[in-house]
Amino acid sequence: MARAVITFKIMPESPHSNLEYIKRKAQEIVKEEGALGETQVKEEPIAFGLKAVLVLAMYNVGDQDFDKIAARMQEIKEVQSAEVAKMDLALG
Repeated sequence: MARAVITFKIMPESPHSNLEYIKRKAQEIVKEEGALGETQVKEEPIAFGLKAVLVLAMYNVGDQDFDKIAARMQEIKEVQSAEVAKMDLALG
């Protein structure tokens, strides 16, 4: 079965949103949804102090619904939006 690294992009409501809380909850969600191995979390500066949270997680590509995972992330407190930003097939 093929594996892919999925990058979820989470936009907080404001520059004052609690990014550490958002990161922790997003990592919990990807693990609950079957992420393989370690996940990686990054911050991406957007503008005027606003930072997006990027969550990278590896999954078996099968019948997994990545949009459903992003929808769960959008329900995190202080999150304005969440989406699948990128999907890269993993080699090896």
